[in-house]
Amino acid sequence: MQKKENKGFTLIELLVVLAIIALIGTMAGVAVMSAREKSRDFKRMADMTEIQSALEDYFNQNNIYPEGSTLPLGDTVQSACISSEGFKSSCSGDSIVFMSIVPAIYGGGLKDLVQCGDPARTAYCYSQLQDGASYAINVEFERNIPERGIIKGVNCATPTGLIAGACLTE
Repeated sequence: MQKKENKGFTLIELLVVLAIIALIGTMAGVAVMSAREKSRDFKRMADMTEIQSALEDYFNQNNIYPEGSTLPLGDTVQSACISSEGFKSSCSGDSIVFMSIVPAIYGGGLKDLVQCGDPARTAYCYSQLQDGASYAINVEFERNIPERGIIKGVNCATPTGLIAGACLTE
């Protein structure tokens, strides 16, 4: 009698390999999504830092923050730049420009909790407060950043920094 030699994989072995590949793929997908969320939030945080710096420069020159009430920042008609005259659609020809391009909100992954403008749209929403002595910018984040005091959802940028929770604009 000759012994027949079986070559190849059993069904169980193939299923185990496929399950391992699926598990690795799922874990990689979750890691990539988490990294994207972090990246978008750090972009928003960097935008706020730039905007706040330009607003402080404006305040130092004019002793008042720019006018605006629930103004969508980065809007090409109202707030594309900040010059010595405040928010404008274009700062070309202005002698003093604090921010030539005001960033619009990096919108991927948001739940549209912060909206302003006409028509209403998701944006960084700026309001001058206390007759120009202060300002508030509502901004939405996708995740908590505890080391910066940022919570998932609506946060508020003021002259003193980022604060968890929505801005009081009255």
